[in-house]
Amino acid sequence: MRNRKQLNSNTTVVQTTSFIEKHVANLSVFVVILGAICAFGLPYVLPLTYYFGITAPNEIGDAFGGIANPVIGFIGVCLTFLAFYIQYKSNERQNYELEVQKKENAYRFIRESIRDLKDDIKALRYTKERVVFHYSEAIWHFMLDNMLENEAEKDNNKIVMNPLFYQIAYILTLFEPIISDIDHADLEKKEKYQLIVNLEGLFEASFEFVLKVQQQMIKEGKEKSIKEFVRHKVIIPSKKIKIEMQEVLDRYKESEKEQFAKALTKIKGAAYVKSHRCTSGKATVQFFADFAEYKTQNPATSLTEAQYNDYFSKDDNISKILLNESIRLLVKLEFLDKVTFQLPFDGKTYNMAISRKTAEEYFDLDLVELNIDKDLWRDEFVGKYVYNQKERLRFMNTFVKIN
Repeated sequence: MRNRKQLNSNTTVVQTTSFIEKHVANLSVFVVILGAICAFGLPYVLPLTYYFGITAPNEIGDAFGGIANPVIGFIGVCLTFLAFYIQYKSNERQNYELEVQKKENAYRFIRESIRDLKDDIKALRYTKERVVFHYSEAIWHFMLDNMLENEAEKDNNKIVMNPLFYQIAYILTLFEPIISDIDHADLEKKEKYQLIVNLEGLFEASFEFVLKVQQQMIKEGKEKSIKEFVRHKVIIPSKKIKIEMQEVLDRYKESEKEQFAKALTKIKGAAYVKSHRCTSGKATVQFFADFAEYKTQNPATSLTEAQYNDYFSKDDNISKILLNESIRLLVKLEFLDKVTFQLPFDGKTYNMAISRKTAEEYFDLDLVELNIDKDLWRDEFVGKYVYNQKERLRFMNTFVKIN
């Protein structure tokens, strides 16, 4: 998506081009009118120029032709130049519009590719003991069942491969071309970064389980027990994709402070944030103490004190902000380990702090999965906790201290 600064720049280019073309057309009309006046006015003007001794009709005709022809020729050259200039500007604008359309198409194609890949992963199913597992759970249980050598299979020199293995191996092959498409696309740096982040979240949420199982087996000294076909078809490609994705991401990555500042503008109550800080994976968000302080920093605001107070006192907005927006930041920004909110209102200060690990244990949810699965975010988090007054109260009692 084009950032606002780039859009404004592009709009200025188009407006400038239109302005020039408009005045070139006016200039062309002016030149034609001036030329006509000069050419056809000469027969009336020349007889009055007794200084040059031009009085006879033949002399006037010669003078008219001698002066008018160069004038008309010069006018013709000017009009030809103006015509070519208008055509040049028109072609320039057309090429610009084609480039914009080309970029939009490239961005749309990559977004659709990521969405299709996400749908493929979400459609994974694995049945074990008559229980059907979905998505990351399917990958997890599949890997647990297929990473270790089965003695019966070893004795019979026979390997029975689950269909899910082929699905995972196939999906892995889809990541690399999308990474390449993003890296070579004619897009803005921030657009590439956002696309890679989305793709990385999708990859991590799905195939991090594979790497975790392998790491655990290495710790237990069972690395040789990993089946060779799983090692070469799943684990090695996973590591390769992880390295490649990180290399591309590093080229377009924004600083953590920039990412945090951008994410903060999208939270509920962002307009009432006085200051924020983000260092070493720890973020602090400080809201205005009261309307007077808000008014001091926003003197041009049309907001009234009644509206300001109503915002925080209405519909349990304070508890919703502390619960929903703190988790939103942890979900959107994987580098964050802890978030702290300080929200003063009506003589009280609500202090809330929660870490990534604590949040995952408390809600029993994978924050990475919440980032890429909107249905999971809406149903398992927002619906179950944010819009549940009892759960909000439990969260406030657990994580919020009021001074």
